[in-house]
Amino acid sequence: MTEVSVSEFRKRLNKEVDRCVDSHDVLKVLRRKGQDFVVLSASDWAAIEETLRLNQVPGLVESIHAAHAEPLDKGTPLEKLDW
Repeated sequence: MTEVSVSEFRKRLNKEVDRCVDSHDVLKVLRRKGQDFVVLSASDWAAIEETLRLNQVPGLVESIHAAHAEPLDKGTPLEKLDW
């Protein structure tokens, strides 16, 4: 995460926003008074929201971890899957 002061952010607003969108980097804007804030692209925020929603599905995270731990030779070969 890149950090910049709020005064620098104001000076380079368009450049910093373009960088966040193009690089998918999060920009933390530091304020002297008040809370800091972050800038990220709408598509990155949508991905975060989707992850948060999926984490609310009971048992899904555990199922993913179990599948990850399973040896590849114990899984179903791709040619046997009915796509």
